[in-house]
Amino acid sequence: MTEKDSLEEVKDTPQEVVEIEEKEQTLDTETESDFLVQWKERHQAYLASQKEGAAEELGTSDSEKTTVCDEKKSKRKVRKPILSTHSKNESSPPSMQAVISHAKKDRNPISREAVLKSLPILFLALAGILLSSYFISPLSKEKKIEVVGAKRLSAKDVLNYSQISNKDYALTTLLSRGQIEQNIKSSSNLVKSDTIAFQFPNRFTIEVEEYEEVGYLKEKNAYRLVLASGNISEISVPEEELPEEYTLIHLKDHDLIKELALQLATVDQAITTTIQSIDLTPSKSTADLLTLTMYDGHKILVPLSEIKRKLPYYSKMAQQLSVPSMIDMEVGIFSYAI
Repeated sequence: MTEKDSLEEVKDTPQEVVEIEEKEQTLDTETESDFLVQWKERHQAYLASQKEGAAEELGTSDSEKTTVCDEKKSKRKVRKPILSTHSKNESSPPSMQAVISHAKKDRNPISREAVLKSLPILFLALAGILLSSYFISPLSKEKKIEVVGAKRLSAKDVLNYSQISNKDYALTTLLSRGQIEQNIKSSSNLVKSDTIAFQFPNRFTIEVEEYEEVGYLKEKNAYRLVLASGNISEISVPEEELPEEYTLIHLKDHDLIKELALQLATVDQAITTTIQSIDLTPSKSTADLLTLTMYDGHKILVPLSEIKRKLPYYSKMAQQLSVPSMIDMEVGIFSYAI
């Protein structure tokens, strides 16, 4: 391979061009042929054209770079106020008035139908809150209980019979009224009926109605009441607490006492309250014959089983008597002086 062929294969780079020029100078010194001169001219022309093209490309790229840089700078300049505005907005929140005005603009009016539908839910929620507050407060267990109508039973006795505990809630007591009324009635023979009234928030009134007594049974130094129901009271009365006028019953058999009480309960109290004592005085023909001693000095003979029918006649007969007399009602009705 010749030296010329090797030179043609050299690539067109600036470093290679310098090497070729050095080789050409060496060749010039060594030999000067016409062909080489022509080749050098053509090659010089080619190199010049290459330089011009490279210069144009460099100029174009620099201008483009300058344009791009200018555009970036302009963009940066334009974005700066946007970024600064954004940062200002972030650092300083909108005023409350602005938020309220914005909310008012965005708020939709609530329809009347929606409000009416929500009322039951609001009412239940409010009731739940009130009940919760009531149960949490000490007021829920604090109860004021008043006993009225009791003559022989004390308020303490009635409360003991009721079985109401201090730990019970007022609402529990209210809901258990029926059971409490039954407790009082079943605990005392004196109680004919009782009712419990409630007044918000924690006041209870126990109204008691007692059976009337028809007489007293003497037990040692105390007296027990014989009630119109036929039962004997569970409490006893000291002799000093007895009323001025009372009926003393001298019977032992409880069945006879019960029958006597039921019979006397049907007779007018204007008559029964004038009876001083009742004794069992059976005759040959009447085993249940009773002798009633009256406070006006008269005495009555009447069978126990016929008190309801015959004793009401006593008022008319007593008006006709001027002296203490015996009014015999065993068979018929007649009287004679004692």
